Amino acid sequence: MPFTAANDAAQSTFVRRVDERFTARREAWATEQEAGREAERLAATMRLVKAARFNAAERLERKATVSLFTQSTVALYFVGLAVWQAVYAGQIDEATNRLMTFIQLVSSVFTLILGLLEALNDYKMKAHHLHNCGLAVSELAQELRIARPTDAVHVQDFRRRYNEMMKACPVNHSRIDYLFAKLDGTSDRAGFAGVYARYIVDVYGLYALFLAVPPLLWWWLT
Repeated sequence: MPFTAANDAAQSTFVRRVDERFTARREAWATEQEAGREAERLAATMRLVKAARFNAAERLERKATVSLFTQSTVALYFVGLAVWQAVYAGQIDEATNRLMTFIQLVSSVFTLILGLLEALNDYKMKAHHLHNCGLAVSELAQELRIARPTDAVHVQDFRRRYNEMMKACPVNHSRIDYLFAKLDGTSDRAGFAGVYARYIVDVYGLYALFLAVPPLLWWWLT
């Protein structure tokens, strides 16, 4: 009888240990699975943010180019009207002369406003920061894809480095850059078309207005 009781106790201890080991392995497997899912979510976030940063850099570079073109064209309006007014001074009636002077004043004010906007926004520098940030996030995303972390500590280290990159960038992308990156390549054509229309207005809308006002003003007054 004592032998049987001792044997039963040993069997019970063995079964308990096997069950504990199985439970520990199952918990470790579940932890690895959860860490893998967190790593995938982090990688998806980085891919989206990287695309948004590159979109923002491209958008700002286009705005800088369009801004410079608009400033040059508006200044050409001003110079061209001044030259025309000087050459045909003896053949211009008083009303037309006042009109020329008025349009020149409008063109000069527009040139001043565009110059102030360009200096205030500093599109080139912002685009530079956003492009560098996108490159840094892209490199970190590639490192994460190669590492394939399976523990929470490793994933948290990647998340910390990603957050530091975001904090180090002095400029943030806009919502339109995020939506453009999110909808690009998807089947939501209507949503993408709406975002693309907003993108066109954001880049070209203001400058198209500056370019159109002086000629329209001349056409309306004459």
